[in-house]
Amino acid sequence: MPLEIRLIQCKSAASPSKLPGLDWAVNPYRGCSHKCAYCYAQDVTRFELGKPWGEVIEVKINFVERLKKDVMRGADGVYGIGTVTDPYQHTDKKYELTRGCLRIMKGANARISLLTKSDLVLRDIDILSSWEGAEVAISIGTADEEKASIVEPGAPSPRRRFDALAKLVDAEIDTFLMAAPIIHGLADAEEDVAKLVTEAAGAGVSRIMWDRFNPKPLASRRLRDALSAEGIPPTAPHSSSEVQRIRALLRSECIARQIELIEAF
Repeated sequence: MPLEIRLIQCKSAASPSKLPGLDWAVNPYRGCSHKCAYCYAQDVTRFELGKPWGEVIEVKINFVERLKKDVMRGADGVYGIGTVTDPYQHTDKKYELTRGCLRIMKGANARISLLTKSDLVLRDIDILSSWEGAEVAISIGTADEEKASIVEPGAPSPRRRFDALAKLVDAEIDTFLMAAPIIHGLADAEEDVAKLVTEAAGAGVSRIMWDRFNPKPLASRRLRDALSAEGIPPTAPHSSSEVQRIRALLRSECIARQIELIEAF
C-alpha cells in the first residue's frame, strides 16, 4: 500500500519522558516508514491500531514553532529526539522538521540525545558538530544485510548506518551504537554479535548501548509474522539464560576491542 501522509497541527512539542537518562521526549512525527517489525511504538502510542505499522505518517507541521516555545520556557534536562518515531525517516527529507528542531535546541544550548536508524542524520552534521550538549546514537541490531531487511524493511541498510557512524565519529560528534534489538533466533548467534561489534569498532565508536527486544503484544505479533514469512521459527521473549548469554558475548567482543558496553535496561 502507498504511504499515507497526513499534515496535522500539534499543541506541544516536548513532553515529559520516563525513559532513563531523558527528561523530555521530542517526536516530530507519528508513525514511522522504516516499518520495523519489532517496534513497540504502536503499542505505546496506540496510533492507527488495526492498520499495518508504517503505512500512515502524521507530520506535525507546526512542530518547530511549538518546540521553540517549549524550549524558551527554560525547561531543563535532556531532550530525547526520536523516542517513539525515527526523526530521520524518509518523510524528513521533505519536511526537515528534525533539522529545524536541532537549530532551535542548539541555539538554546539544550542537551539532546538523538536516536535514529537512518544515515539521513549526516545531512545535519553541520549543526551537530561543535555541540557539546549533543549525543547521537545509531540503532543497528544486526550487521547482516539480509536479516535486517526481514525485520526493518523500510530502513537504510546496516552498511549505510555503519558508514554514517564513522562519519559522525570523524566529525568529533559524541556518537555511539545502539545495539537494538538483538533478536533471539535471528541475530543472537556468536558470529552475529561478533560481526556487529567488529563493524562498530571499525566505525570508531568507543561505546555500545545494548537494548533487548521489548515484547509488547503488537510488536511481538509483527515480528513473529515477519520471521514466519521467511521460514524462520517464531521468536520468543529472551529468557534470563539467553539474556546472560548475549551479555557475555557482547562483553567479550567489546573488551577485545576496548569498547564500553552499557545496558539500557
